[in-house]
Amino acid sequence: MRKDTERIFRELKDDISMYTELKLELIKLNAYERIGKVIAVLSYGLLLSALILFAILFAMLTLGFLLSKWLDSTTAGFAIVAGLYVILILLVIFNKYRIRLQVINIIISALNSNGHKKDAATKSTSESTEQPPLAH
Repeated sequence: MRKDTERIFRELKDDISMYTELKLELIKLNAYERIGKVIAVLSYGLLLSALILFAILFAMLTLGFLLSKWLDSTTAGFAIVAGLYVILILLVIFNKYRIRLQVINIIISALNSNGHKKDAATKSTSESTEQPPLAH
């Protein structure tokens, strides 16, 4: 009897150790996945920002040359474009908190995207077993 209990406790200890190791490995893999998603979102945002920067730059250069031609003054044309850049800079400065909040929300949604899948699966299984609400 004593040997059986020792064997059971040894097996239980081994099972708990294995469970703990597997749980830690799962936590590490989830962290790697979430970090990877955040890096992917930030890389995408950086690439998109660079492309938008070049698009705006070339559009403003084109506008500067166009205005220069219309106004017969290179200085006036590019001064107007510089004024547009100042307006864009002021818009970004005045919307600093909105922009920060948007970036934070994007990063948090990237971190929690794995959790939404689990929540959706849980809701769909619980909704299928629930009774429909009665009409009043």
